[in-house]
Amino acid sequence: MINWLKHPEIRKLAVFLVLIVGLSFSIVYTDVRTYNVESAPGSGYNDSLSYLDMYFGKPGKDVGAYRPFIPWLARLIPDPPKWFFSPDQTVDRFTIAAMKFGIINFFFLIGACLALYFLQCRLKMGYFEALLGVILFLSSSTVVRSAGLPLTDTAFFFFFTLCTIAIQGNNLWLLLFAGTVGALAKELVVILTIPLILLSLYSWKHKLRMLLMIFPGIALYLLVRFTFASAFPDKVVSGQSLALFGEQLVALIKPRGLIQLFFSFGLVWIPAIYALASGKVPLLLKRWSWLILIVFLGVLLLEGNFDRTTFSAFVVIIPLASLGLSSWLDSASVSLREKRYV
Repeated sequence: MINWLKHPEIRKLAVFLVLIVGLSFSIVYTDVRTYNVESAPGSGYNDSLSYLDMYFGKPGKDVGAYRPFIPWLARLIPDPPKWFFSPDQTVDRFTIAAMKFGIINFFFLIGACLALYFLQCRLKMGYFEALLGVILFLSSSTVVRSAGLPLTDTAFFFFFTLCTIAIQGNNLWLLLFAGTVGALAKELVVILTIPLILLSLYSWKHKLRMLLMIFPGIALYLLVRFTFASAFPDKVVSGQSLALFGEQLVALIKPRGLIQLFFSFGLVWIPAIYALASGKVPLLLKRWSWLILIVFLGVLLLEGNFDRTTFSAFVVIIPLASLGLSSWLDSASVSLREKRYV
């Protein structure tokens, strides 16, 4: 046992787990502890009310109605005992439900961190570069503000990163699993996996094979969607996408829109753009950088949030930022060594 723990890779993974488990718990606990169902409509995360409705057996609202996986998982968790809560905390059915969602999200957040770490390692990034990328992910405003709320975001992070790993590693069975289950958590898993497949370095014949692996997820999502067709947003089916594009474009050029877009990744944008401009990134990651533009166009066409929805490109932005920061540190180290011997 002791010899097993002395293995360098095991130690690295142990250090990694200590960091991400502690940070994930702090984020989720804070979100659960501060969540208030009455203030949710004005918080920017009003879709949490739809998932709570589904948890309580009611139909969901808008696109939330097509994402039954996380509310279903939350219902499977037994009610926590009273001592589980603080003595000064008001405990009602919403508090208990939020706690259950928090437990589910805690494990999905850890899973997303592990998946992102292994994705970066598979992109030939070093241990500290991969660790830095996960820290950047956990410290992002989107994750800090929402990872513990009654939402499906952490499941999306997990399953989408698994799909990315499956494409990079040519693992068709992992792609089938992550795409099928992930589609029930959030449809963006399969929607955004499609361009990653098309932008990959494989032949078109193999790309078609990969697309077939995510077809069950698409079919399952459509089945759920047609079952709850009454919840389909009118503004999407009424053909007003171009009008929405214009409205979103006007909103974007206003100070509030630009601030929201910036805060999707904050200062992380800077090293990510630097890495991309320098060209010192893996070819696959360079091709996948087109996902940023695809996500941005989706935000404009489908009235997504400039901050929260844009963060869907994290599987590209985060590794790019980590590479950019690592490049800066390497350059600084070289400069210091050169000055030392002048």
